[in-house]
Amino acid sequence: MKISSDNESIQEWMTSDRLYEEYLFFYLLICLFWFFVGLFSIGVRIPVFNDIQNLILNSVWFLLLCVALSVPKFWYRLIKGKNAYLFQATDKVYETLDSIEDVEQREQVHKQITSNGKLPPNRLETLSLAFLFAFILFDILYTRCWIRELSLVWQPDWVNACIGWIHNNLALPPTSENRKFFNLYFSGNSADTKLKQQFGDEWAFLASPFGDAAMFYHFIRVVMFVPILAALSIVLWKPLKFMGMQQIEPRNIHSVMSFLRSCAWSLIFAFFMAIGTWGFLTNANWFTLGLIDQGAWFHNLYINGLYLFIVFGIRFFYGWFVFWKNNFLKFNNRYLKGMNNEQF
Repeated sequence: MKISSDNESIQEWMTSDRLYEEYLFFYLLICLFWFFVGLFSIGVRIPVFNDIQNLILNSVWFLLLCVALSVPKFWYRLIKGKNAYLFQATDKVYETLDSIEDVEQREQVHKQITSNGKLPPNRLETLSLAFLFAFILFDILYTRCWIRELSLVWQPDWVNACIGWIHNNLALPPTSENRKFFNLYFSGNSADTKLKQQFGDEWAFLASPFGDAAMFYHFIRVVMFVPILAALSIVLWKPLKFMGMQQIEPRNIHSVMSFLRSCAWSLIFAFFMAIGTWGFLTNANWFTLGLIDQGAWFHNLYINGLYLFIVFGIRFFYGWFVFWKNNFLKFNNRYLKGMNNEQF
C-alpha cells in the first residue's frame, strides 16, 4: 500500500500485520530442528577415543550447532527461497517507509513500527533466541559428555576454583548454624529422596566426585541466570505487549481503579519473581538429579518455566518505571511552566 503524508493513512498502515511474531514462529521451528539434532547427536562416543577426547569432539559439534542456531534467516531462505512471503512483506514495509518524504516523520514511524513488532527480529533478538537454545544444548553436552560415571572427566584448576567458591558460600544442614547464600538440603520430594538413597546425606553427597559436578553445574546456572533472563526478555519484549500485557501494565494507568489493579498485579508478579530468583540462585540441588537421570532432565524442563514468570515481572515493573518517570516529567514541566509564568 502506498503511503502518503496523511496521518490517517500512516496510522492505518501501522496497524497492519505483525512480522515479528511471524518471523519468530519460523525461527523457533528452525531452532527446534537443530535442538533435536543436538538432542540425538550430542553424546555420541568414538570407542577409540578417551573421555576427554570425546568431550572435545562433542564440544566442537556443539559449537557448530550454535553457529547453525545463530543464522535462522539463512535456513529460512534456503527452505523457502528468496521470494518467500515474509521477505516480500518485509520489502513492502521498507518500500512504504522510504515513500515517506518527511525524514523526521519517517524516523518516528520506523521507531513506532519497530516497537510494535511490524518489522522482523533484529540481529540482537535473533542471537538472543539462539543463545537460549544453545544453553539447553550445553545442558545436554554437560550431562552426557562432561560427566562420566558420576564424576567430571575434565576438572582443571579454574573449575576447581568455581567449585570452591560454591563450597565457601554453601549452607548445609543444620542451616541455622551456617547461613550462607547457597544451600544444599535434601527435602522430602522424590528427586531429593533418590539423591539421598544413592549418596546418603548432604555431607556425603558433597564429598563425592559427583558433588563436584553438581556444584560446578550450579555455578554455571548462577553465572548464566542474568544472561538467560536478558535473552528471554529481548525475545519476548514485543510479543508480551501484543499478547495483552499492556492492558495491566502500570504505564497505562488512567484511573484510581487501574492504579489499584496494577498494585495487586505487582504483588503477584513480585511473588513469582522472588520464588524463581531464590530457587535458581540459592537451591544448589534443584537440577541435580537431571545430571544423572535423563528422565529427570526432561522433567526438570518445567522448572525453567519460572524464567518466563520472572520476565513477565520485569516487563511489568518496567511499566512502573515508565509510569513514575512520565508523572515526574509532567510535574516538572508544570513546575517549570509555573515558574516562567511568575517571572512574566
